[in-house]
Amino acid sequence: MDSSADKQLADMLKELKSRSKEKVILETGVFVLVLLFLFVGNVFTLLVVILNPRMRTIPNMFVTSLAVSDLSFGVFMVCPLGVPVSLLSQWPFNHTTCQYQGYITIALSVASIHTMALMAVNRYFRIVKPSKYRSYFTKKKAMVMILVAWLYSMLVPFPYVLSGHKMIFQPDKFICFLNIDTTALSSFEAIFIGIPSCIIFYFYFRIFKTVRSHNNNLHLSGSGINAVNVEEVKVARTLFVIVVFFTLCWIPVLVIDLVDVIRGSWTFPREAYIAYSVLATLSAALNPFIYGVVNRNFRREYLKLLRCRYCRPQAVVEPSVVGGKTPSASVFTQ
Repeated sequence: MDSSADKQLADMLKELKSRSKEKVILETGVFVLVLLFLFVGNVFTLLVVILNPRMRTIPNMFVTSLAVSDLSFGVFMVCPLGVPVSLLSQWPFNHTTCQYQGYITIALSVASIHTMALMAVNRYFRIVKPSKYRSYFTKKKAMVMILVAWLYSMLVPFPYVLSGHKMIFQPDKFICFLNIDTTALSSFEAIFIGIPSCIIFYFYFRIFKTVRSHNNNLHLSGSGINAVNVEEVKVARTLFVIVVFFTLCWIPVLVIDLVDVIRGSWTFPREAYIAYSVLATLSAALNPFIYGVVNRNFRREYLKLLRCRYCRPQAVVEPSVVGGKTPSASVFTQ
């Protein structure tokens, strides 16, 4: 790192240490509030899938993987490392911890975006290519896909580390991350964020194009095609909303990083970098609330947890009052 970059980091650290007590409380409070939502929401999502066997479907396997990634982001990165930095106005840990934080930040970010890509592919085959769906998606194959995605994500930061580069503490972001004086950051975002993002939007474009075509063919409205896909479309809509909010959170993050790489310096005011870290954390907290708002079945299961319905013994399973049939527990049916 050149002397100008060293001076910038020194100035950032000086500004961090010179914050008023009110600013420390405000900035730390924002992180703690976002983390509270992150923990509660993702723990609820995992409990819903664990406690209700009917929610353990193939699409929900990917939902669970995303919840694990988001929860891990808070448990292993932001809460034990980012919050103390904001509270103490300095990096109170050693060099090894800094390398760990930068590494895990990259790995979990890649795991999240690649899980969303798998979700998009899953919905594509279920809605657009239903005849091939069961050939590619069984619970065993879905588990293999998830494990491969996680292993791949854990290995993504390896080239940067093995090449001798180090994660550096960036005071305005409260985190250790890739240095901006190398091409590693722009390459990472283009390859490991950009490519899966293109895959996601391509497959959702194909999905909604197919749905629109079905809706325009009114003579098929009572056929088996639409009857099978109507609930699957609701699932795709829910997952697409998740992608949209994930993108809205991460676009400012990517823009800030790319501008800094191009200019070779940290060019934005301190408030922009604080928003950078808050948005990255917020992206991991939003998903459960999207499920609750958009998906009726997840909302019902969340309410059961809040009312402690799972805490009570259930000796009798009552049928639905509508038509005397037991309703499906989830629109995530396949």
